[in-house]
Amino acid sequence: MIQGATPEQVRQITHDVLTRPEFQERFSWTQLVIEQVLRWLRELAAWSQAHPGSAKVLVVVLAIILAALLIHLAYTAIWEFVSLRKRAANHRYGGPLPALDGVAENWGEAFQLARTALEAGNLYRAIWITHRILLSALDRMDRVKFARWKTNTDYLRECREADAASETLVEVTAAYERVIYAHDDFDRRQAARLLTQVEALAGEAAR
Repeated sequence: MIQGATPEQVRQITHDVLTRPEFQERFSWTQLVIEQVLRWLRELAAWSQAHPGSAKVLVVVLAIILAALLIHLAYTAIWEFVSLRKRAANHRYGGPLPALDGVAENWGEAFQLARTALEAGNLYRAIWITHRILLSALDRMDRVKFARWKTNTDYLRECREADAASETLVEVTAAYERVIYAHDDFDRRQAARLLTQVEALAGEAAR
């Protein structure tokens, strides 16, 4: 095919072959980005030399924006640090716990709600709140780790030590499953006794 071809035809054929995709150098997107940034910087440098006054204004504006961003980042970091310390303090000194979310702001309010329900004969609500308070106390004592997806069996498995805390958990769990799950009757005096036991345990956990 090449024989008898003119030099111009040979050059054209060579050009056509070399311009095919398989002969083209491929750049990664990072290389393309770097090349574009370098090109932009060169253009910016040329523009700065041609317009020194405008370049100074641009530098001042960019410096202000950078300072604002740094201040924002510092404020965000400080706010997060303070929030973490507050949450840790709340966890230690009686602030809200995950087990009380949607129930009460603190133990005092939760106990009052449980007593009110008990006095009104609403054993379902009284036992439910008592159970949540107990889980929050055990969570603070690092006897269990509260999570909404866990079952009563999970908590009983976590709190196995033979002491007052585990015994209270066993009793409250039995009452909970009888009243909440089975919708069975339960003695109000027993419910009041369990609430008193949980209150004593919460007082111990708050120390």
